[in-house]
Amino acid sequence: MKAGLYPKIAADGIRKNGRLYIPYYVTSILMVALFYIMHLLGFSDLLRNFEGATTAREFLRFGTYIMAVFGTIFLFYTQSTLVKGRLKEFGLYSVLGMNRRNLGRIIFFETLISWLIAMAGGLVVGIGLSKIAELGFSKLIAAEVNYRFNLSVSSIAVTVIVYSLIFFLIFLNAVRRVRFASTINLIHADKAGEKPPKANWVIGILGFLILASGYYIAIRIQQPLSALIWFFIAVILTIIGTYLVLIAGSVMLCRILQKNRKYYYKTNHFVSVSSMAYRMKRNGASLASICILLTMILVMISSSSALYINREETLQNHYPRQINAYASKYGYDKEYVKTFGRVKTGIDEITKEYGAAIKNETIFFNYCLTGYYENGCLKLDVNPLENFTTIDYDKVVQAYFFNLETYNRLTGKNEVLPEGKVLAVTDGKISLGSDLQIGKEEFSVVKSGDNSKHGLRNPVATSVVSTIYVIVEDLDKVASLYADYKDPTGSPMLAWYWIYDFDTDLDKERQIELGKKLNKFMHEELSDDRFINYCDSREDQRNDFIETFGGLFFLGILLSIIFLVSCVLIIYYKQISEGFEDQSRFGIMQKVGMTKENIKKSINSQMFTVFLIPIVVACMHLAAVLPIIHKLLLLFGHDNMPLLINCAVVCVLICGVFYAAIYKLTSNAYYKIVS
Repeated sequence: MKAGLYPKIAADGIRKNGRLYIPYYVTSILMVALFYIMHLLGFSDLLRNFEGATTAREFLRFGTYIMAVFGTIFLFYTQSTLVKGRLKEFGLYSVLGMNRRNLGRIIFFETLISWLIAMAGGLVVGIGLSKIAELGFSKLIAAEVNYRFNLSVSSIAVTVIVYSLIFFLIFLNAVRRVRFASTINLIHADKAGEKPPKANWVIGILGFLILASGYYIAIRIQQPLSALIWFFIAVILTIIGTYLVLIAGSVMLCRILQKNRKYYYKTNHFVSVSSMAYRMKRNGASLASICILLTMILVMISSSSALYINREETLQNHYPRQINAYASKYGYDKEYVKTFGRVKTGIDEITKEYGAAIKNETIFFNYCLTGYYENGCLKLDVNPLENFTTIDYDKVVQAYFFNLETYNRLTGKNEVLPEGKVLAVTDGKISLGSDLQIGKEEFSVVKSGDNSKHGLRNPVATSVVSTIYVIVEDLDKVASLYADYKDPTGSPMLAWYWIYDFDTDLDKERQIELGKKLNKFMHEELSDDRFINYCDSREDQRNDFIETFGGLFFLGILLSIIFLVSCVLIIYYKQISEGFEDQSRFGIMQKVGMTKENIKKSINSQMFTVFLIPIVVACMHLAAVLPIIHKLLLLFGHDNMPLLINCAVVCVLICGVFYAAIYKLTSNAYYKIVS
């Protein structure tokens, strides 16, 4: 055969199946473009000079890896749909004398054309939109805007290499499908029906139990540390459960509808329910895929937008005053109080010399121990790292010891402790009795309460575990009881914290400058390597918060765009492929008296039933995982559940509008084919 024949056949095949290939090319171009933009922002030197962009660049680099993996999976899925639609055509070529090698060459040139279109279009679009993305990214992280156009050769090279590899794997997969199929099977590929999965009740119950397990984990987790460990397990269980439930549940739904005579034996429903039952296994899998994509979109946008909107409140929680000095050290030492009395004096003198007044000051120090709380006892001999797979991290608790004078000063109370008694205040779901044991020492609790009514500050801005605040009369005496406690590595378990915060009358620039002077002083004064110390100004840390949450929000937007486009494409191909399958059936029904109006009503009935399932289940997933998302956001210092819920509701409404538009467009495409 002539060398130019294969490219011509490949081009003709793409042109004749334009309805299938155009959405595929649009998606490929978009994926290539977004991959280039992410790599440009994350790996090139473009943002290196942007103040406060380091953390955001790390998020974008992570997003680049996600894009590569998801692009591979999704393009494989989409290309498999394309090949399935072309199998009959390849079968006819085989009947006309082409062998598997000839068919492989046609597939090669089709893949080559697809690769050229994706690369050329994707890079052109990516380069064209990169400046807009850069400006939007700069706006989100409050970085200085640079209007100079940039072109990254390294990002272009990486994009070409990654997607060349993806298209090569796609080519091998297409060749495999054609090579191992007989000619007769190729010709009758579009006639092959699908049987409902066997033992669907078993699959359905198993899927329900797996899904319920994922929900249970998401709802039960109480602490951020546990959420961090169990989140991915809950996600995996939810995904598996969704697929099993929708595959089996869709079969059960059709059987229930068929048994309901008042519903089934109507013109609107008879054909639609029969069509769904005919291909229910594939329906369930595609509905589950759509549901998972919708859930990912809702979770990403809800959480990242809540973080970004709440960034100022989170900053205030971390840095309650304009100037925040902090120091910590492990071990017991009577000289700590004298040492930090000297440090405070130095901070006050430097501040006054700088011409600033000290206002609204807060100063305190305390000791801390971390252990495993069970049955009224905080055990200090349990090593969470050694018992990683069996330990319940909701029971990992930090105990902070305050003296009574500090407690009364911080809370404005006037408590008095009887001799030998302590006052206990808790953060988290901890049940305290009249006795509290910490290690080998026992304390008699005269009064206990919830910290939400007391307002004690945790020295560590974001607590990832539950907390017990133990207020004692003589802090030094109690701390000395734990001086010899060691962890498994031989290091002291007792930690000492010192906090000194205050406001000034300085403007933002001078606050930053003063914070840097005080930070330098603390490093020089506490040169002992065992001390962890710093002095930050709130204004100096503002950029870091903005870039972190802005970077996450930007990444969430980009990934959500990809997932939304992927969702649209799955729905589109589902409607197109099913439309061609149902074309002959509706043709027969029209010959026996079914009108176009009846066809439209039947299609609307089928579309509404099928399309409603993913969005409803996705909303259920979102509601179930919001508690664990809230715990994860606590790791960033975000503690505003009402805002998270509001963001989730808004995202559901916006996503619902897009989903309704997709439903309308794809149902029209289906109607045009079958009618």
